[in-house]
Formats: sequence, C-alpha cells, structure tokens
Amino acid sequence: MLQAPFVRVTKDYDVLDVVDVVISKLKRFSVSDQGDIEEMANLGVVDPVVVLERFKIALDANSMSAVADDYPKIVENFHAVQRDWLYVDESDIDLPRWS
Repeated sequence: MLQAPFVRVTKDYDVLDVVDVVISKLKRFSVSDQGDIEEMANLGVVDPVVVLERFKIALDANSMSAVADDYPKIVENFHAVQRDWLYVDESDIDLPRWS
C-alpha cells in the first residue's frame, strides 16, 4: 500500500500527490509554479484542509534544515495560495523565533 506523498496511477506508475506538488512549489514560487498551483486549484484537486495539514507537517519535518531560514517567505507564499486560489482565510502559522 502506498503512503503519502505518492498516489498509484496505474499498476506501473506512482506519482506525487497533488497536495505535495503544491507544497513543493512554495519555496521557489516562480511564475510557472504559481500558474501550476492556480491550475490545480481551479481543477478542484487541492483540498484546503489537507494542504494546510500537510504544510504544517512539512514545516515541522524541515525545521532543523537550512530551508527553515526561508520559512517566513514560504509562509507568505502559502498564504497567497490560500487567499488567491483556494479562497480560504490565511491560517495562523507559528514559526520559531529564529526564523
């Protein structure tokens, strides 16, 4: 049985779950990334509750890595996704004081 972040497409292919694709694009958040996220949101395949849960898990899992220095900007990008494409209120995200 597959575990997140993978989804079985066929018996031969596994792909990343769409929520994990969205989260993976938040650090770079290029125009292309933003377009991809917007399109996935418009298709209705990004559940706002699930993306928030997975986002918090990703923040926690990477809190001791070099990427943690980028957390304020990543959270800002996440809030843009919530507000602009998922049409939900921005979530309160508690960051460590050092970030």
